[in-house]
Amino acid sequence: MRNISEFALDLLESLSHIFDDTARWDHVVGRLEGFGFRALNMGHFTPKTGVLHWARSSMSPQWLKVYAEGGYSDADLVLAQTIQGPECLYINLGVRMQQSNSATATALYTGMVEYGYQHTFSLVVPCPGNRAALVALFSDRSEAEEWMTEQTTGMRILATVIGTNLGPGSEDGQHPGHDLAPVLGTTAPLSRREQEVLYLLAEGMRNEQISTALGISEITVRTHLKSARDKLRAPTREAALVRAVQMGLLTDPTYRKR
Repeated sequence: MRNISEFALDLLESLSHIFDDTARWDHVVGRLEGFGFRALNMGHFTPKTGVLHWARSSMSPQWLKVYAEGGYSDADLVLAQTIQGPECLYINLGVRMQQSNSATATALYTGMVEYGYQHTFSLVVPCPGNRAALVALFSDRSEAEEWMTEQTTGMRILATVIGTNLGPGSEDGQHPGHDLAPVLGTTAPLSRREQEVLYLLAEGMRNEQISTALGISEITVRTHLKSARDKLRAPTREAALVRAVQMGLLTDPTYRKR
């Protein structure tokens, strides 16, 4: 059986020579695939609220499209770790598929097995700034169950190395991996004010103009924008607008309808 701990420590050493976020992501994904892992999902979230600030994936675009169209996020046990335990999770999706009583969960597990993600290991990794990383590793290798159950300490070390060494990328550059925010949707609904502020931002208004239009302070406008960004897991206000449009969340301010 291959030693996960040794692989994790070797990966950590190799990352010490790479400084670009996208290059680090590509390096980790390549090393994982060479070892026998099929995909990596990772994101940062706030433990108290479960709100994801960003999430990336190396899963196939075809599967992510199936996942989004099936609305599978509500049945995703890994995603649920951002809101409730456990801290560490192993899932044999082939077994879960046979035991599930939920049609949505059964479809999710069936799809994951078909796309080669039968074995899943995920870990919540504490991070500075009241954040945590959620790292999920997937494999279809027959020996993956042994890695993920008999070498739990090694898997935890590997997930921690990944969770503490990969970031979301630069706000104005390319982001590593596939952006999961449009796939997962929001973890909390936007308030009416947050939708109105985004709507006016989309119309080209600056913060002070939005403040005047809605009769609120500029500080309150910035607060609503920050909250909307967090809920939409968007690194910038521009990204928040794109995601709000994709999800059909922009609402014409109510004062215009009176």
